[in-house]
Amino acid sequence: MGDAAKALKSNYGAVLDAGCGTGLAGRYLKPLVEDIMIGVDASQKMLDIAEKCTTKKGCGLKENESIVDENREEALYDELLVLDLEEMSLKNTLITPRSNVKGFDLIVAADVLVYFGSISNLLQTFAKISMPGAGLIFSCERATDDEAPLGWRLLPSGRFSHTKMHALEAASSAGYELVSYKEIVPRMERGEEVQGHLFTFILKDKKQYDEL
Repeated sequence: MGDAAKALKSNYGAVLDAGCGTGLAGRYLKPLVEDIMIGVDASQKMLDIAEKCTTKKGCGLKENESIVDENREEALYDELLVLDLEEMSLKNTLITPRSNVKGFDLIVAADVLVYFGSISNLLQTFAKISMPGAGLIFSCERATDDEAPLGWRLLPSGRFSHTKMHALEAASSAGYELVSYKEIVPRMERGEEVQGHLFTFILKDKKQYDEL
């Protein structure tokens, strides 16, 4: 996720780690953040772990490893919020007033969309809270068109897999344009590789929403 974000820009003003969990993606994003990084998750237990993460410890960091300034230790996230991702808005995510932050310019959802069937509404929500030109990076487990004629299917694991076409259509409907696509192996399950894909988009068509 960090490499994909670097491919778009070298730094970002406001970053949202959507479905941040215990902060495993946040440690790769932190060096790119100029102003604020917010983590959102539906699980308070996950956020309790992420809250303990700093630029020097936790979130998968090895001992004596630092991700920003070796002489300074700070919390990994500026805010950690318990929220349903589809219920996010600027009012309930950017809750700390910051004069130069009007919306997110990068949203990352690592191994999160597997908990949604259709991702159309979620990507609309991401677009609503993003600035024009903002980046969006997310991963999904991969399904073929034959396996998932609706664009997604529920797996025995209880997770959803998505077709490339469904992700592209949902993103395009929300105003995003594809920047890069890559087939990946996001995790192992019972000793076998799980087939996935990684998408990087830019918000090209910022639609007008009442709340903005």
